[in-house]
Amino acid sequence: MKISTRTQAILAATVFFFVIILFVIANAFIQSSFTRIELQQSAANINLVSGEIQSDIEQLGTKARDWAVWDDTYQFMEDKNDHYYQTIINTPATYESLQISGLVYFDADGNVVASQGYNAKNKSLTPLSEATIATLSRKVGSLSNTRGGKKKQGIIELPDGPALVGMHAILQTNGLGFGRGTLIMLQPFDEGRISSIRERINLPVMIWHLNTPSPVVTPDIAELTGENAPASLSRIQDASTLLGLTLVRDIDNQPVLLIGVETPRVVSQQMTGTLVYLVAAFFIIGACYVIITGMLMRRYIITPLTDLDAAMKSIGRKGDLSQRLPAGDSDDEISSLKESFNTMLAELQEKETELTRQGELLAEAHRKANMYLDIYLDVLTYEILNVTISLQAYAELIRESGDATNKDYADRITAALNRNLSVIRNIETISKIYKTPPGTSTVRLKDIVEKEVGRFPGKDIRYSGGDVSIIADEMLGIVFHNIFTNSLQFTRDDLFVEVAARDAGNGMIEISVMDNGSGIPDDMKPLIFDRFMKGSDKRSSYGLGLHIVKMLIEAYGGRVWADDRVAGQPGMGAAIRFTLRKA
Repeated sequence: MKISTRTQAILAATVFFFVIILFVIANAFIQSSFTRIELQQSAANINLVSGEIQSDIEQLGTKARDWAVWDDTYQFMEDKNDHYYQTIINTPATYESLQISGLVYFDADGNVVASQGYNAKNKSLTPLSEATIATLSRKVGSLSNTRGGKKKQGIIELPDGPALVGMHAILQTNGLGFGRGTLIMLQPFDEGRISSIRERINLPVMIWHLNTPSPVVTPDIAELTGENAPASLSRIQDASTLLGLTLVRDIDNQPVLLIGVETPRVVSQQMTGTLVYLVAAFFIIGACYVIITGMLMRRYIITPLTDLDAAMKSIGRKGDLSQRLPAGDSDDEISSLKESFNTMLAELQEKETELTRQGELLAEAHRKANMYLDIYLDVLTYEILNVTISLQAYAELIRESGDATNKDYADRITAALNRNLSVIRNIETISKIYKTPPGTSTVRLKDIVEKEVGRFPGKDIRYSGGDVSIIADEMLGIVFHNIFTNSLQFTRDDLFVEVAARDAGNGMIEISVMDNGSGIPDDMKPLIFDRFMKGSDKRSSYGLGLHIVKMLIEAYGGRVWADDRVAGQPGMGAAIRFTLRKA
């Protein structure tokens, strides 16, 4: 990932997490604050409903007082005149105008003087049930029939359901005299009453009877009726509504109804919308910030770094240390980096010039050394070879003299001269390897081996490698010559050397040169191909021959190692194994 892409990704991720954290904090603190406000609003709505109910009760109490403290009512309680009964008690107009559902008159002894009910739906008079009158009779006992008793009002649980009740002592209009009983007015506290309250306050209002509550509000009833219970409570009903609850108590201060008011969560919904818009705005601002910051960083940081990277790659690709980075006109870190890089290029150029000069001197010294070495080796090998050939001729003359002792000396001189010739040949081979690396042509293994076997007449050298072609050249004969020479240096009558070959896989042929001599100790196997012993300047006892073998085999792309002819038995003879590429 390029630095520009990485930078913009980091900026975008930073803005994203910042907006998310901001939203979480705002939602946690601001939303909780507005929830408290909504709960307070819900409590206010509960009080509003309770106030509406109390207002209806007080209005009914006022109506009951106005009709109870009236001379016509006072006179009716004395003479039970039919005119009052027919024009007041027994006419629907009375109930329609007062918006009540029943009238009951008790005398001072608690006996029913008159009673009448009214069905507002059917607009017809309906007698009050005996159970209702009996319930009202029990409540009248708490009212004094004297002027001091005056009134009692509230909600009462009747057999037909809850109702608003207004009670007042029946007195003269001037308030003088003894009370002649109690006047009771009833208003049903039913769905119609609740609907009227809903319309007045414009809020959803619900009612539950405590004797048949809904399971939804059962826990709330327990909380409102418990010890140290609050007057009301509010809870979140769903994402858009709060539910406020309060108990309604009857005329004896006993809970009979549970009133619920649903308050819309307008503030929370508006706040949620505001938060959404705020988050969207922050995202837009963040996107603009990322774009503008990215452009500025590209202009002042990324582009100079990209140019610097391109210039450095160009210098590295061309290897031209004379090239320089364009110097900036500012004092920022990038300009300073360019100056430092140019200084380094100048120093490297100076060092390269010096190294080139030293290299030329070394190359010239190496050329002269190789020339002198070639001259030395040519002269040395030529002169030694001439001397050796001359000595061989003299040794042959001595051998032909017929003297047995001289013949033995001649044989020893010839053997020493042959070793001398082998050394010369090895020196020439090493020089040739350095001057002209071995070629890579196709040769027949059998032809190379048979040619070298001819150089050792009278020796038991066997070939069982089959007709195999390999990648090498005529110098491969030196490999077999040197290995044969090392194997045949042991003097025993049954000594033999065998050459075998097998397919080693991966396009390689493994060739083994085995003998039944004294073998190679395990600790010497890794060392026999080195000119000097590892870790010292002591010469290897195996001379240059096997060292040249290693040089040639590795030049052909193979490897060489020492092994036992019979695995695990070094005394049964040695095996020199090497690999060559299959043709």
